[in-house]
Amino acid sequence: MPLYHQPFYSSALEQAIDRYPLTAGQDTSLVVAIALMSQLQNSCPLVKTTLPSDRGVMHELPPADKMRAPCVLVVHNQQMIGAGNLSDNPSRGLLIGILTPADLVRLIASGKIDTQKKVALHKIPISEVMSPVSVSLTESDDQDVFAALSLFRQHGIRYLPIVNQFRHLVGVLTRERIRQVLQPSNILKLRRVAELMTTPITAPHTSSLFTIAELMSQHQVSSVVITKNKEVTMEKPKNDHTSIFHYSFQQPLGIITEYDIVQAQFLELDFEKTLASQVMVTPLKLIKPADSLWQAHKQMQQQQVQRLVVCGGRGELLGIITQTSLLRVLDPTEMYRVVKQLQHSVYQLQAEKVELLQSRNAKLELQVRERTAKLHEQVQRDRLLTQIALRIHQSLNLEEILHASVDEVRQVLQADRVAILHLESSNSGIVVAESVAENWSSILGEIFPDTMWQEGESVLEEQIYAVPHIDQANLNPEKYARFQKAQIKAYLIVPILQDSNLWGMMCVHQCSESRQWQPSEIDLLLQLATQVAIAIQQAQLYKQVQNLNTDLERQVQERTAELQQKVHELQQLNVIKDEFLSTVSHELRTPLANMKMAIHMLKVSPTLDRRQVYLEILEAECTRETDLINALLDLQRLEAGACAIDLEPVNLQIWLPTIIEPFYTRAQNRHQHLRVDFVSKLPTINSNRASLGRILAELLNNACKYTANDGEIALRVECKGAKSRQQEIQAKGSVFNSEIKFTLSNESEIPRSELPRIFEKFYRVPNADPWKQGGTGLGLALAQKLVEQLEGKIEVESGNGNTIFTVTFPIGQDQELVN
Repeated sequence: MPLYHQPFYSSALEQAIDRYPLTAGQDTSLVVAIALMSQLQNSCPLVKTTLPSDRGVMHELPPADKMRAPCVLVVHNQQMIGAGNLSDNPSRGLLIGILTPADLVRLIASGKIDTQKKVALHKIPISEVMSPVSVSLTESDDQDVFAALSLFRQHGIRYLPIVNQFRHLVGVLTRERIRQVLQPSNILKLRRVAELMTTPITAPHTSSLFTIAELMSQHQVSSVVITKNKEVTMEKPKNDHTSIFHYSFQQPLGIITEYDIVQAQFLELDFEKTLASQVMVTPLKLIKPADSLWQAHKQMQQQQVQRLVVCGGRGELLGIITQTSLLRVLDPTEMYRVVKQLQHSVYQLQAEKVELLQSRNAKLELQVRERTAKLHEQVQRDRLLTQIALRIHQSLNLEEILHASVDEVRQVLQADRVAILHLESSNSGIVVAESVAENWSSILGEIFPDTMWQEGESVLEEQIYAVPHIDQANLNPEKYARFQKAQIKAYLIVPILQDSNLWGMMCVHQCSESRQWQPSEIDLLLQLATQVAIAIQQAQLYKQVQNLNTDLERQVQERTAELQQKVHELQQLNVIKDEFLSTVSHELRTPLANMKMAIHMLKVSPTLDRRQVYLEILEAECTRETDLINALLDLQRLEAGACAIDLEPVNLQIWLPTIIEPFYTRAQNRHQHLRVDFVSKLPTINSNRASLGRILAELLNNACKYTANDGEIALRVECKGAKSRQQEIQAKGSVFNSEIKFTLSNESEIPRSELPRIFEKFYRVPNADPWKQGGTGLGLALAQKLVEQLEGKIEVESGNGNTIFTVTFPIGQDQELVN
């Protein structure tokens, strides 16, 4: 039966543990350890060399998500490391020490490893330079990733060994692997890089590698940003002249990490002669201060780096963001620790007060009265603090919170003015809320530079300023004049912090006289500032949630409107489909029924005369059926653009009467009057005879069909802008815009509401055919498509009992005109 069972971890901690760390026995040489770390983390741009045979040969590394921690864990009873087992899972032993890249940098910077004398590192055992393991995590069922985060933060370590209950090595945890498994996108998306970036250690690109190692060891950092000084000249126009400004800033060129130092030592470079520009990693992985921490996290994950350089719009170096910064945002134990510490301080303070009152109660009655009065005053202030905090937290509107805060503070402290200054940038702030007594001026909306709160003799810790009188504060003339203008004689300023970042200042001004600020007043103002900071953060989070909800509601409304539009369109298409099926089926069946009846009558007809009549009916209905099918096919081809058109000369003077002639007989049969009016000389145009004839036939057919008996139908043809060939030659090449216009009117009115739809397929004007003549609704749709194919236009207007169709075609200057 096994004595040890592997505990069940949470999925995050289980994924973060590197169970295949680099291990070595205590007699392993330092050169082998350097070789191991060098091959695992290799970002240095130097030429890579093959490991000597006595140092072993590295096998293929695991995938990026299974990368080993770049440290060597020293265990007792460890087998010797050779070429055959570097990437195998070594036997577990008792953990006795650890060797990290920071240890090697410290040894190089202190001179214990002389890079110039080529010290025989293979003779130095790892046990002489390793660091003892001061902090480790024992695996158990109740451990989680936040317990590991707490140890990282508390001890400032970079590698956390995982051991079992017998202190045998199990694995190792790094901040990099924890960051990879913890991905709370909602939290990181709400925070900016500028909130957590830190000032990096920098060095010029001409520095030696030894200088870089000394900087890392001196400042206890894992990287140094290599920079060069860049000067910029800017011109700023003023009233009557232009001012030229010269300023310089540091431009990042590359970065050197501990792993690059390890790689250089593995290659046995001379640190004094090797320049930083030869070793630095370039191009840099850059990010902007306004980017979210989620973007920084994704960029680190995609590019497999542990730090990003923060640059401004001109490429100036602003700071650096590391995986440690990201983990600090995700560490809930930090807030829990602060709360517990505050509670402990409050309990301790109250206990001291009670003890002091009890000890002096027997000695001096006066002191008892004074202390009782102070305690009563403190209780009153605590009660007031609770009331103020309750009122502040009753609202989630930021403006209401700020104005309620300044009103309450001014009443409690009996001050002349209380204002809240919000820092809009690193060097200026604006007054966003104010409560001022009568007879004193207002400073609401004024902008103050950072020098207004960074000077003064009476300065408390954490940028708390308590000045009893401005004459005693040794202020510079500019600041003194500004305070005089605001009528300030004494002031108290405390910071408003959010996640250790300065959000703004709460300022209390005494304008009537000087004032000696009491510690209790300062403490009260600090507590109120803390409450205001919490309320501000809640209001900001609430506003962000509101914005998200508003955006979501807008998207839902847009999607709903789109869906309703699609449903409406589908309903219209369904109606059109039903109308089409109804119309087409009726129009197709009617000729078939007539043909069927004519065929039947042919069979039973006794005389030749009757048979001839039925044959004529049969032929007419066949023609009608064929025309309907052809109309459907022609319209489909025109809409698909698959019907090519051939242009040919058309002499309108000769061709037009042949098209109109059949309609004289039709009009006469229905007792209608067809009047045709055109000029005596019509041009010859380039067009398509069949298409042009079809257009006029459809329009004349509709006119005859929907005009009542004794009604008049008028067709007018005119050519505008046309000239004879002789006139055109005399114009000496000038261009005339000519067109041929066909105007057809009949005594039948179309309702105005129906005009936009008369060119739709299968659409027929309701109640426009009292004679029940039938039709498919394809004639005008087909005519419109044919007009468009001939590059013309068709228009319609109706009113006062008449309907007028106008068809216009352009005539090119190269077309022949009749003299």
